[in-house]
Amino acid sequence: MKKILIPLLVLLLICTGLSAGAEGNEELRLEVNTAKLPVYESSDPFLNGLVSENTEELPVLVIPVKKTFRIPVSVMPKSVKNKKVTLTAENPEILKVNSNGVTGQKKGETLLTIASAEDPAVMIRYRVAVIQPVTRISVIASEKSVAAGGTVTLTAAFAPEDASIQRVRWISSNEKAATVDENGTVTGVARGNARISAIAEDGSNIRANISIQVIQNPETVQLDKAEVTVDVGKTGTLKATVLPKNANDKNVVWTSSDESIATVNASGRITGLKLGECEIICTSRANGEAVAKATVHVQQPVKKVTFGEAPTVYVNETGKLTWNTEPADATNPALTFRSVNEKVLTVSEDGTVTGVKAGEATVIAMTTDGSNRQARIKVRVYQHVTGVHMKRKTAYIDLGATSSAGAILEPANATNHNMTWETADASIAKAEPVAKQKNRVNITGVSAGETTVTGTTEDGGFKASILVKVGDWEKALKITEAKVQGADALVTLKNTSELTITSVTVEVSVLDNEGKPVPCNKKDNSNTFQMVYKKTLEPGASTKEKEWKIVNYKLPESTTVHEYVVKVTEFEIDHDWIKLIRKRNQPTKKCPVHL
Repeated sequence: MKKILIPLLVLLLICTGLSAGAEGNEELRLEVNTAKLPVYESSDPFLNGLVSENTEELPVLVIPVKKTFRIPVSVMPKSVKNKKVTLTAENPEILKVNSNGVTGQKKGETLLTIASAEDPAVMIRYRVAVIQPVTRISVIASEKSVAAGGTVTLTAAFAPEDASIQRVRWISSNEKAATVDENGTVTGVARGNARISAIAEDGSNIRANISIQVIQNPETVQLDKAEVTVDVGKTGTLKATVLPKNANDKNVVWTSSDESIATVNASGRITGLKLGECEIICTSRANGEAVAKATVHVQQPVKKVTFGEAPTVYVNETGKLTWNTEPADATNPALTFRSVNEKVLTVSEDGTVTGVKAGEATVIAMTTDGSNRQARIKVRVYQHVTGVHMKRKTAYIDLGATSSAGAILEPANATNHNMTWETADASIAKAEPVAKQKNRVNITGVSAGETTVTGTTEDGGFKASILVKVGDWEKALKITEAKVQGADALVTLKNTSELTITSVTVEVSVLDNEGKPVPCNKKDNSNTFQMVYKKTLEPGASTKEKEWKIVNYKLPESTTVHEYVVKVTEFEIDHDWIKLIRKRNQPTKKCPVHL
C-alpha cells in the first residue's frame, strides 16, 4: 500500500477565475498536510475490497471507527485574510466532522469535503472509508512442529468478525530455523524453534505469535556390521547410528526376518536360536524409510574336542592325528594345531605330526569357530636304531658260569632296545637276553672252547657279535705273598694264565683278635678297603710292591688289629673284559699282623 505523502491541492471544481478574495493573479487554494493521515491513492492495492469503485480517483482517507483525526488545512496564499474552512461529511452517520477534525462513527463509506470559508467553491474532497479495526488476532496451526525441509500453513482468525481488513503480515523471529511467506506457509530450515508473528495490516498493529518447532527427522540409519555370526544359544550385538547427528528422534525399532532362527531385542542384542540365516532390520522410529539391514549367521559351535590314540612317530617321519568334534552338526568343526615343543615335534594344519628328535611333546588342538574349545594329546617321538656294536670284543666265560655282555645301540637315544640273541655253537656257550635289558645278553659257559654270540636289533635288524672264550679263567691269578708290617700291606700276585691282564682289584678286610671287623675305610667306615693294580701283567708276570694303589684306606683306631684278609675279586683282560671272580673261587690269603 502506498500513502500520499505530499500535500494535495484541489482547485475549484467549477472552472472559475481568480477567487474574489485573491490579490493579484495568485489563486485561492487549500493545502492539506497528509503526512500523519492514513491517506491512500485510489489505485493502492491496500484499498481492494475496502471501498467501492472510485471513478473520480479521489484520494482515500481510511479512518477506524471511534478514531479521530485532525485535518491540518492551510489556506493559501498567506495574504488571504479569512483562513477558515468548513468540513462536511456526505453521510454524517458514518463520519462526524468538527471544525478541524473528523471521527469515524460507524463502518461505511462517505465523502469528505473541505471548503474555504472565503470562497466555498475552493475545496478538497476525499473518499473516506470508516473501517472496523481488528482488536484481536488468533493464529491457527494444524501442527506446531514441522520437519526440516517440510512445510506447515498457518491461518489467522480475526476479532471482531466484521473487521474491515482481515489481512496480516507474517514474520519469523529465527529464519535460520524457519521461514514464513505472505500466505502463512512456514518452511522448516534446520532444527530449532522460531516464533512466527501475524501482524494486522489495518494499521492497528494488533499481532499474535505462535512458536513453531523445526524437527530434524532421521535420514539414514547405519549399522556397525553388515554381518554377524552368533552361536546357538549365544548372543551378539548390533549398534545403530542415526544420521544426521542432529536428528531429534534417534530411536530405532529392531526386527528379525525369521524369529525362529534369531531374535533381537530393543537394544540390538541378537540371540541365536537354531542353525540358519536371517536378516536383522533396524528402522528409524521417526522415519520409516530410513532402514538398515544386517545378515545374521547362526552357527552351532563345537562343544567338545577329543583325540584318538596318539600316532607312532619316529624322528624325520610323520604320523597323523585323529580327532572328533561334538556335536556332529557343528557348523565349523575345523581345528588349528600347535606343538608346545617344536624341538621334539612339529604339527601341520591337517594334523600331520613330524618327529624332530626323540622325546615327548604335547599337541594342542583349538577350535576356529570362536568357541575356544581345545584338546591335548601327548605324542612320543621315537628314534630308529641306525646301527649296533658290542661294548666288548671278547667275553671270557668260566665253565658253568654266567656273565653278561651289552650291545650299544646307535644312536644313543634309540628308542627300541629289544634284541634277539643266538650262539654259533650252543655246545660251548648258551646265550639268553637279560630280562629287563634286551640289549644285554647272559652268556653261560658250557664247555671249553670258542664260539660267537650274535645279537640282532628288533628295530632295523642290525647285528653285532662278540667272541666268547670258555675256560677256567677265575684261576688266572695266584697270591704268592701277603703280609702286613706296621701300617704297610704287601700283596704279590702272579699271572698263571696265558691271558694279558691289564687291571686287578684286591679287597682287604681288617679283623680284631675275636674276628670282629675293625673300621679302616675313611669313606664308609667299613672294615674293608681296596687295592688296585693298574699295570699290565703278561702271562707268568707278578705284581710289584710299589705299583699298587690303596683306595679309601685309613689307619684303624683299634690297637687290637689281629689280621688282614686279602681276596682277589676281579681283573681286566686286554683292557676290555672285566672278569668278576665268584666268591668261592676268589684267591684268598689271611695275613696276621706282625708287630
